[in-house]
Amino acid sequence: MQQGGWSSEYQSQVSLSVGQTITVTSTAGEYFVVGSPGTNGTASGFLTFTVTGKLSQGYTLSLTSGSLTIAGTTYNIASGSAQMDPTSTTISGQGTMNPTGQFIVHAMAHGTFVGSSASVSLDFTNGTAEYQVALNGSV
Repeated sequence: MQQGGWSSEYQSQVSLSVGQTITVTSTAGEYFVVGSPGTNGTASGFLTFTVTGKLSQGYTLSLTSGSLTIAGTTYNIASGSAQMDPTSTTISGQGTMNPTGQFIVHAMAHGTFVGSSASVSLDFTNGTAEYQVALNGSV
């Protein structure tokens, strides 16, 4: 196990370069409204991350573009930051959306974030409602 808690005993580190982009695209997803689990529907979207730094414990990322469509409204990424583990299998971060909103994002690759599929979960609020969103798609 590497110092700091990341375990790469069973997976090798994937080499990403600064400036490289990772886009997760989903046309199949779902959401529900927090506090009102009967209020749900379909969701879709895409998130583009750009590698901004490479460290011994993983990568730093910025959210450079993306959108999320839930309940018939499309929100666009305004800004965000995230981090990826050294094996390129998980991403976690946070950001803001336009027209209004903020989110926490967690993504898990089925393989690595270098050409595979992924599951993304977002905890998103537009200021009036909070949504739990699950997206499945390709990288």
